[in-house]
Amino acid sequence: MDIDDLLGKKLIVVTGKGGVGKTAVSLSLSYLNARHKRRPLYVTLKKVDRGSYFFGLDGGLDSVERPIDKGINAVYIDPNAALSEYIRENFVRLYPVYSAILKSRTLQTFFEAAPGLKELITIGKVWHLGTRGGRHKAPAQGYDQVIFDAPSTGHAIPVLDLPTKVLQMVRGGAFRSHIEWVEGFLKDPEKTAVVVVSAPEEMVVGETLELIDAVRSIGISVLFTAVNKVYENPFTKSEEETILGLFGSDEFPNAERILNIAKKHIERANTSDRHIKKLSAGLKDGVLVVPKIFKKDLTPADLKHMASSLEAQTGGGNR
Repeated sequence: MDIDDLLGKKLIVVTGKGGVGKTAVSLSLSYLNARHKRRPLYVTLKKVDRGSYFFGLDGGLDSVERPIDKGINAVYIDPNAALSEYIRENFVRLYPVYSAILKSRTLQTFFEAAPGLKELITIGKVWHLGTRGGRHKAPAQGYDQVIFDAPSTGHAIPVLDLPTKVLQMVRGGAFRSHIEWVEGFLKDPEKTAVVVVSAPEEMVVGETLELIDAVRSIGISVLFTAVNKVYENPFTKSEEETILGLFGSDEFPNAERILNIAKKHIERANTSDRHIKKLSAGLKDGVLVVPKIFKKDLTPADLKHMASSLEAQTGGGNR
């Protein structure tokens, strides 16, 4: 996998276990696109109110496509609104009837019982946004790449596999055509790929391997795994041995706290290495490393740093 493989996809679906930094990696991929003077669209299912802290990007995220930083557009998709929009656009003559139905408590109960239905329409809308361009200050010729900050591990596979499951039940009509269209671009490896975000932790690595197997089993391409929050070891092997050898000695009694910090960092870096090796051994797709940034709230500068790291590992780091 190289930079052309990454930038050549129209849709990147980013998923992973909750808390691993899925959104940060998604935004980093958006910045990576912008570095190459391409037009990315970041898509999320989580609304962000204006003024709320969101990686130092203060404009908020709502249903209007707009720039959140230089060269990057973003939009929030409300699955309920997406479903209503889909019906309005595809059943124009009957929309007044459907509009009334959509407001019914019975139908809402049905939608809640079949949550994948709204997500199915949402995925279609994600692709539609990328191919037709946006409504507001968006490139008229469409976007070069859509980065979909998708649901986390527990919900990702049911959503991605939903088109195939529904096609087994729907025989014909406009809805079947829509599902066939969704399934077609999701399973086209030239257009769509999944990026799985992981972290150097025992349980997360296990779930990552299971998730990748599940994505492949439903016929969707996995481009690479991004191991986020990786501790890098700043010491050489010789320096590491010296630090560890000083423990228990009385030579530097005032340096105990510093030595403890250094020892813990070395241990975490070794743990990170062990988990990366385990992932690499179990995956034929690429494993990229995103160094841990020791800050509570990341900023655009941090996201650009993450983008540079990913870019360098894909052979595109000469900028």
